[in-house]
Amino acid sequence: MTFLPTSSVRTSCREFMSGSVSICIPALEKFSNEIAESIHSNQSLQVAEWDADGWHYTGKTYDQRKYQDDELYELMRMERVGLYILSMDAINFCFWPSSSSSAKNGLEYEHLAIALRKVAEIDDKSDDSEEYTGSGDSSTCAIKAPETYALSPSNLTTLTATKLQSLLQPHFPSSSESLVYELPELDVRCRLLNELGKGLIDHHDGSVLNMISKANQSADSLVRIILETFPGFRDYVDRDSWSNKCSSCDWNTAKSSKSIIHFYKRAQIAVADIWAALGRCSASSQRCHFTDMKL
Repeated sequence: MTFLPTSSVRTSCREFMSGSVSICIPALEKFSNEIAESIHSNQSLQVAEWDADGWHYTGKTYDQRKYQDDELYELMRMERVGLYILSMDAINFCFWPSSSSSAKNGLEYEHLAIALRKVAEIDDKSDDSEEYTGSGDSSTCAIKAPETYALSPSNLTTLTATKLQSLLQPHFPSSSESLVYELPELDVRCRLLNELGKGLIDHHDGSVLNMISKANQSADSLVRIILETFPGFRDYVDRDSWSNKCSSCDWNTAKSSKSIIHFYKRAQIAVADIWAALGRCSASSQRCHFTDMKL
């Protein structure tokens, strides 16, 4: 039986919260309709682009001189953006701890997004003149980021915590006596990036676009594929032991366990980012929306 992660999120959370929280459906529908009507009546209102604030890597400055085929160049740009998105969402959690006892950590999402963007841009203007032609028709060949790309699967697989800090820290704001800007739990985040690189190589021929294509333009299927490929995206709780994993079961057992409360927040965010940046999957009404930092 196929695992349906978004359905599992709704079902397990509903069962756990039953009797504790109630939602007035008529009021919710009325409020939603008011928002929709407000949007449709405002002709000047525009939906914000994925990179409206200039925080994210878009690949628009990536040098295309080595590509004779415009379509092949576009696929490589998308591959690079896809790697950026998965890397960003893999390590986008909890910025609160600080190594200083007297200073607060001021790091926010935009600081990490911008720093990682600058890392992704390192080889945008590469002087390497070697042409990239892929391995066949651009519609069927596996598009793989070269090793010159800092976020290529091969580089992520061998990344160390020391290297990760050296890549990101120079792009964070300067610290002061009362406010520092640092990325905590570097060892954990590095492990997640290692898993990301290894998962792409072992299961998807080292290609994000290859992974995305397996979802057949289904956002819900892509959430499932991400969870099956990358253990670091599997955020769930066993309510019997209140552990972040089943005390005596593997992932396959956890998927069907009645004691598991499923969340998968970052996996769903990753799919939403891919849809917004690349448009490679359909928008989904099945994905769940979370109040940021509250779970």
